[in-house]
Amino acid sequence: MHRKEKEVRSRPSLIDLPLPPTLPGGHHHSPPQSPNRQASLLPEMTLKKRPKFCCPRYGERKQTQSDWGKRCVDKFDIIGIIGEGTYGQVYKAKDKDTGELVALKKVRLDNEKEGFPITAIREIKILRQLNHRSVVNMKEIVTDKQDALDFKKDKGAFYLVFEYMDHDLMGLLESGLVQFSQEHVRSFMRQLMEGLDYCHKKNFLHRDIKCSNILLNNSGQIKLADFGLARLYNSEESRPYTNKVITLWYRPPELLLGEERYGPAIDVWSCGCILGELFTKKPIFQANQELLQLELIRLIVDEV
Repeated sequence: MHRKEKEVRSRPSLIDLPLPPTLPGGHHHSPPQSPNRQASLLPEMTLKKRPKFCCPRYGERKQTQSDWGKRCVDKFDIIGIIGEGTYGQVYKAKDKDTGELVALKKVRLDNEKEGFPITAIREIKILRQLNHRSVVNMKEIVTDKQDALDFKKDKGAFYLVFEYMDHDLMGLLESGLVQFSQEHVRSFMRQLMEGLDYCHKKNFLHRDIKCSNILLNNSGQIKLADFGLARLYNSEESRPYTNKVITLWYRPPELLLGEERYGPAIDVWSCGCILGELFTKKPIFQANQELLQLELIRLIVDEV
């Protein structure tokens, strides 16, 4: 009898992950695209292709923001699901015209009484004003042409097209398959803080920095993503902001105490929580209520 040999699956390791070069000019080489996302939280699934029901061919000319919304999702081959966004699923896809891998973030309108989700509007408006190597790039917006006739009934869908990244930081940490060296941690945090500093200089607060919103590719490049809770910040503005922002484990003490006038420091606290998580492999402040979270912060800080 011949014993069947077990298939050996390659385990992702970032021990040999190259560190991105320091480029003072802000330019970087395009990273090689990976055909799979090893540490994704959701497995990729084969999806049915949509019927060929598209707007006119996009052509080969350089794309500008005025072209947004002129293409439809059928211009992409959908490879599989890679996550769940605030207002819909996120797909890995390939642009049929360019062959480039992208992430499609679906925005459905069927559950929105007011039409287009306000978080999606906010994210689009902000990302169109940001251009930094450590901030995820939104390439365009495409429509679901198949659902176009249903838009008046709030049954249509749009897709935000982002550059494709191989991993998110939470997925890598929870997988237990990778080990980050101090050089990697230093590189990740430098890139994260550079991207955040750029946003703050543009007067934007992110307000939801956490590991699942930090993307990473196989070249060791970090991208800050998900600007659905971000907002324009004005230090001279007197009106209050909501303090019900930032996931609880990454929320700073001032917001837990009810502060409604805040600034960039709230994002810096979240980055500090991520730094601790990179070393401990788990969130350093884990409570399920605001008062308990505040008490946990006090206890841990007192021990330091």
